Amino acid sequence: MGLAGWPAGNGLACDNLLSVDLVTADGTTLTASATDNADLFWGLRGGGGNFGIVTSFEYRLHPVGPLLAGPVFYPFAKAKEALALYRDFVTSIPDEVNTVAALMNSPDGEPIAAIVVCYNGSVGAGEKVLRPLRTFGPPLVDEVGPIPYCKVQTLFDEAFVRGRRYYFKSNFTRNISDEAIANLIERFATAPSPLSLVYFQQLGNVANRVGASETAFSHRAALCEWGCDAVWLDPAEDAANIRWAREVAEAMRPFTMGSDYVNHIGLEAEEGTDRIKAAFGANYDRLVGLKNKYDPTNLFRHNQNIRPTV
Repeated sequence: MGLAGWPAGNGLACDNLLSVDLVTADGTTLTASATDNADLFWGLRGGGGNFGIVTSFEYRLHPVGPLLAGPVFYPFAKAKEALALYRDFVTSIPDEVNTVAALMNSPDGEPIAAIVVCYNGSVGAGEKVLRPLRTFGPPLVDEVGPIPYCKVQTLFDEAFVRGRRYYFKSNFTRNISDEAIANLIERFATAPSPLSLVYFQQLGNVANRVGASETAFSHRAALCEWGCDAVWLDPAEDAANIRWAREVAEAMRPFTMGSDYVNHIGLEAEEGTDRIKAAFGANYDRLVGLKNKYDPTNLFRHNQNIRPTV
């Protein structure tokens, strides 16, 4: 349970979890919350499926007013400037804004840059905050406007159609340097599939105000998650697309915190123990202690596995 969703302003999904009901490896049914099995509750907020099968979640809800949201598309010739604008924008915006910046191809196969925004607040205030993104370029297309909450949740659906083939890589970044932007633009141009994309997803603001040890998710110093999503259709092209994603990830690693987003890495047999440890970050040893307590036989191991030591 990790990154923030739409709309913005309330931190990570795991920061808004109040309790869970789950079944542990020995068949025990229990509730984990701040007052019941608090150690397990800590681990479930970032530790993945290593400790049991969750049967229900209880979340803290927040009021959602009118949302000003949608993508702004820019010519690929302006990609460097657009990503630099995005970097400056995400370091100075209020909590009410969440953003994603991407390099992708349009439906007609032309490379473009995009910034997707969601402002949770009054439309008038949102118009002022988002103006720098909507006036830069000028943009090819500006689709930002007032839309319902449920519609916001579908903004990325067309990029991830059921039945396509996918391979993801990502990492966390404290900043977005000019060198990282240049590297990403160069690598995106080599993608073997026109369906693939690379992106930055905003993480900061509220998420950064939680201590690194307050939940199992420890990457609280990150400004963004950087990601590379290889997307293709033909199984015969698996090797080429997977290789591209891995090469892009390694090329971007010097610009990152060195800690992959756990939901975007494979199983231990593929990724190796060190990369999984890095994905759980500074809280890994504490998570191992929970694994020893709640799943000492490693029943729940078909995941980004935290190995017990007992």
